[in-house]
Amino acid sequence: MVPVRRLVAIVAVIASVLWTYGPAAPLTAQPGQQPRDNAELVLHAYTLRYQQALEAIPLIQPLLTGRGTLELQPGGNTLVIRDTAAALARIVPVLHGFDHPSQPLKVEILIVRASRAVVSPQVSRSDLPESLTRRLRELLPYEIYELQAQAQLGSQEGQAVAYELGDDYVVSFRLGTLMEAKRIRLANFEVSRRAGKSKATVPLVHTSLNLCLDQTMSLGLARSEGSRDALIIVVTVRHGDPRPRGEP
Repeated sequence: MVPVRRLVAIVAVIASVLWTYGPAAPLTAQPGQQPRDNAELVLHAYTLRYQQALEAIPLIQPLLTGRGTLELQPGGNTLVIRDTAAALARIVPVLHGFDHPSQPLKVEILIVRASRAVVSPQVSRSDLPESLTRRLRELLPYEIYELQAQAQLGSQEGQAVAYELGDDYVVSFRLGTLMEAKRIRLANFEVSRRAGKSKATVPLVHTSLNLCLDQTMSLGLARSEGSRDALIIVVTVRHGDPRPRGEP
C-alpha cells in the first residue's frame, strides 16, 4: 500500500495578468464531522472500475474525519479508507458518482487578440459571437477583438490532448473526470506560440483549469494592466456527440 498524504494544490500561471469569467467553481466537499474519542473506525476498500483511483483522492480527503486515513493500491486501482461509519456514509456515494464510464466531451478553444482603438472616434469591432464580445467588453478595456485561431476538439474523460491551432499556436492538456456538479478539470493546460524563423514554441500559459460544463473561461495575457493589446484564450467544455463517426 502507498500512503497518501494530504495534498495542497498550487496553481502557477505564466502571465502578467489573468482574467476569468463564467466562474469555474473549485472542488468542494462537506466538512468532515469530528468523531467522538470512542467512535469505532471501519475499514472499507473501494475498487474503481472506470476511473483512476488516484484522481479520486482530492475528492475524498476533505470528507475524512481527523482520525480518518486513506491509502492507495495502484495495482488494483483501489482506495482503502479507514474512518467512522458516518464518514464512510458520505464518502462511498461520492465514489459511486465519480466512478462512471468515460463520457465524450468537446473542448472549444479560441485564441483572440484584443486591442484598443488608436483612432478617434474609437472604432469597435469583433470577430467573436455577440454574447462573448459583450461579456469581454464588460470586463476588459478593449474595443477590438480579432480571432487568431480556433478549434473544436472531440475527446473524452481521462484523455490527453495535443493540437495545433493554425500555424502559430499549440495547445495541450489532459481531461479529468466529469463530476456530478458538471465540473471538470483540464490538467497541465498549456498554450504555446511558435516564434522566429525556427518556429520554436514559446509557452504562453501553463496551468490547470477547473471549469463548469457549458460555461466559458477566459484567460487574458498582457504585459501590464495598461497594455494597449492583450492575448485572450477562451475555453469551453461541452458534452460531445456519443454517436460513432459516420452515423447519421
